[in-house]
Amino acid sequence: MNDASQPRTARGKMLPAGVLATALFALLAFAPFASAAPDPVASGSTTVTLNGGFTKYLKTFGITVQKISPTKLKGKAATLTVTGGSLDPLTGLGEVTLGGGLKFKAGKKTAPVKGLVLNTTKKSLTGKVAGKQMKVASVAGFSFLRNGFGVNLTVKKLKLTGSAASALNKKTGYSKGKPKPFIGGKLMASAKSETQPSTVVVLPTGNATLALSPVAAGKLAKVGPENPPLSGNHPFKVSLAPVVPTTQSGLNLTFPISGGTMGPSATAGVLQTTGGLTLTQDLEPAGKGVTTLTMGNIWVDLATKQASVEVSITNPKTPEANLGNLGRASIADLVIGAVAIDPATRTVSVTNASATLQAVTAETLNSVFIKPLEGTFGPDDVQFAAGDPLGLFSFTAQTQ
Repeated sequence: MNDASQPRTARGKMLPAGVLATALFALLAFAPFASAAPDPVASGSTTVTLNGGFTKYLKTFGITVQKISPTKLKGKAATLTVTGGSLDPLTGLGEVTLGGGLKFKAGKKTAPVKGLVLNTTKKSLTGKVAGKQMKVASVAGFSFLRNGFGVNLTVKKLKLTGSAASALNKKTGYSKGKPKPFIGGKLMASAKSETQPSTVVVLPTGNATLALSPVAAGKLAKVGPENPPLSGNHPFKVSLAPVVPTTQSGLNLTFPISGGTMGPSATAGVLQTTGGLTLTQDLEPAGKGVTTLTMGNIWVDLATKQASVEVSITNPKTPEANLGNLGRASIADLVIGAVAIDPATRTVSVTNASATLQAVTAETLNSVFIKPLEGTFGPDDVQFAAGDPLGLFSFTAQTQ
């Protein structure tokens, strides 16, 4: 459990974290992320094909083109490693950062060009020319195509800028006199990039389902009062109910997916569902009101493999249980089940991911709801403990 969500002990009451308890059972819900942001680029390559006329003209000045590692150079094709950036997969707009570079060699003089960034929004290729940051080339004839979860970019023309031409001429020893080897506006190359993202935006469609553990459901049903029951029956069990649009059928809960982000391998991102759950204990027969734990915006973080939730706890008749909104806290640990990835449809499916109760959450649950009289139901039946199974959840996330 994190910072503000850490429980505070005071005689006779339990910390805000208790609220998390509810979430335990809802751990299926997932994180809210905006769908307008571009996807962060994780990997790929960019091949810059130098124009034949450009390299032939440089040779008349005795200038050759060489690679800067880890760039690979074969003939006029230089392949650079994609090291980062971000791209909107629906428009191809954004930027791609590149590792390596090229250097132009004239005798003993060299002019390196590295730290390159291809920006399709600004239609530019920027980088360091002889150690100075500048716009290296303008971009013309840009197009893009989806490649599974990623994006392929095509640039028909990279035209050398005047500032880059001046810097290259100076570094190679041609700052004075005419003609010059590097000329502003001259067609330098074309380029093609293949990129794959670290996470992609999840579309608000489909459902996540949680099969609640019979162990968890059974313990809720057996929670009882501190004082002897008013009758031989057990009127104080904790009931679970869905919050619209979440639906329930027996121990199976369905949460509509409303967004989030998703790593193509289901090892990153946060999935979001809408709706939620409430846990209610009616203590009116004992004159203590009704305790209600309400949870919503349940998040599952696929990188940390934890579920968290925003919760509130109310009971107007019992001040120590009337805690109000308690914020967000981690409530369960996850073990991701079978993962199926389909780049063609850009879907990621997780089946039977298991969730278990965290220690602080178990302690909170045991404090939020009134316990049974010793010997009435048996402490082993009603005490929540770290590692208790909460259930299995599954989902298919449709990404953009």
